[in-house]
Amino acid sequence: MDPYGLPRFAGDDALARWTDHSRIETRTVRVFTSGPLTATVISHPGVWDLIVSDGRGGVAFSVLPPDEIAAALRALE
Repeated sequence: MDPYGLPRFAGDDALARWTDHSRIETRTVRVFTSGPLTATVISHPGVWDLIVSDGRGGVAFSVLPPDEIAAALRALE
């Protein structure tokens, strides 16, 4: 873990061509599961990313306003 509590992964310090914009005060990650589905919700100021994996390699990505996240998760059930 880094000093701000952001998750680390092996080799992340060697990603020379990538810029890490993660900041604990502006970026929040939540993970939900329902059966084989995994939904990762990443908040940004004003919008949220919704990344859904179906457990078989399929992934869907959406950018939504914060008030639409719960409805989108319910629709996936």
